[in-house]
Amino acid sequence: MSFIKSIRETPPLVVCITNDVVKNFTANGMIALGASPIMSGEKEEAESLMKVADGLLINIGTADMHKKELMSEMIAQANKNNVPVVLDPVGYGASPFRKNLVNELIEKYDIQLIKGNRSEMLALSGGESTSRGVDSTEDSDALKIAETSYDKFNIPVLVTGETDAVVANGHKSTLHNGHPLQGRITGSGCLLGAVILAFIAKNNDVNNAVENAVSYYNLCAETAGENNTAGPGTFIPNYIDSLYSNDDDILKDKVVKSHE
Repeated sequence: MSFIKSIRETPPLVVCITNDVVKNFTANGMIALGASPIMSGEKEEAESLMKVADGLLINIGTADMHKKELMSEMIAQANKNNVPVVLDPVGYGASPFRKNLVNELIEKYDIQLIKGNRSEMLALSGGESTSRGVDSTEDSDALKIAETSYDKFNIPVLVTGETDAVVANGHKSTLHNGHPLQGRITGSGCLLGAVILAFIAKNNDVNNAVENAVSYYNLCAETAGENNTAGPGTFIPNYIDSLYSNDDDILKDKVVKSHE
């Protein structure tokens, strides 16, 4: 399937309730990809937005009590209108507030994908994580964490890291593309959640959409790293450029993945 061509021909509208730190990067990345992001901070517009949205990203990176209400109302309206939801439990395990918020959202609403780094997803699955915040410090096997999380919630799962693992609806895979500088910038994982929703909007097969979204995103990171990148500062604009300049051809012969 031609994901990128389809996204650019008919841009999906993705509502991003996301980390304040990464709103600009997320918006620019989505526009470069060809999608249409909207950054909402008002629960009163949830009903209207979810009638026209193609996806909803819930990222708890800078959540507070006001955003908790916003997230709940947005997901409720998304569920009412069959809008797919991606939940990014940023920093899960770092505080009781984050744990309780994520647990409540998963318990009360329909989520199409939970994505997080190994530390976050290990804690969410019930394991002991050594995370001290939003950064992943785990050496644990990403696929095992994804399998445990999927078994616990029966919700498709993406565990990100040096190796990414996807478990969804009977499918299991590990993805091996990417660049080390993705871990040296703020918002790499946050933007990925929005990118995934753009792909899901073009394919109801969540497993296929997630695999292709992650592969495209990570291959763009590889391209960015090749383009005279001196460090994290120059990597960011190169990354945005790569999301813009690459197309479906990059997915044809450069994806490195394995299926279980």
